[in-house]
Amino acid sequence: MTNVAYFTAMSPREMLGSYATAVTFGQNIFGVAALIIPIFVALSTFGGVNGLLFTSGRLCFVGAREGQLPGIMAMISVTKHTPMPAILFTGGLSLVMLISDNIYSLINYLSFTQWLSVGASIVGMVYLRFTKPDMPRPIKMPLVIPFFFLMTVLFLLIVPLMAAPYDTGMGVLIVCSGIPVYFIGVVWKSKPRAFQRFMENVTVLGQKAMGVASTS
Repeated sequence: MTNVAYFTAMSPREMLGSYATAVTFGQNIFGVAALIIPIFVALSTFGGVNGLLFTSGRLCFVGAREGQLPGIMAMISVTKHTPMPAILFTGGLSLVMLISDNIYSLINYLSFTQWLSVGASIVGMVYLRFTKPDMPRPIKMPLVIPFFFLMTVLFLLIVPLMAAPYDTGMGVLIVCSGIPVYFIGVVWKSKPRAFQRFMENVTVLGQKAMGVASTS
């Protein structure tokens, strides 16, 4: 509905020449009251980032609990009962990404990788529907919904590949950078004692610094 409103209130030339489509839309529709648009966009962005930080932190927390990330990230605060190390790690990575001076390239990097991971997750869920149909499922959607969603995701992946191949290629490279980390951290079982001792010291130091403990 938002896109329909944009196309109704603006010409294609206006949309292509606008640095902030919502602001131009507000100027065309609300006149002097258009100031409310960037304010609400900022509030929406803040809320979205807040939710993503907690969601991404939870993903790191579960990954560490499954042994795919350092054990310190599988711990929670003894006072707040939140996965503090995982959230701080996610927030730290976000700050590192902000070093880039090209916000549009950064958006292309992250949007491509995000939709790639979302699509892979939906494919995995559909795969389990066919291979393990008797698995308990608190929420079960008709298959037409995930298939339609996957078509949309496929569109969102193919179009950037054609429009900005360099940026999407960098996004793929960022995803592939996790492969050696996975082999070192998960596949490589016979790690040297010195490496294990180092990780244990890092874990203990992190526990003291952040006041966290294991959930098990």
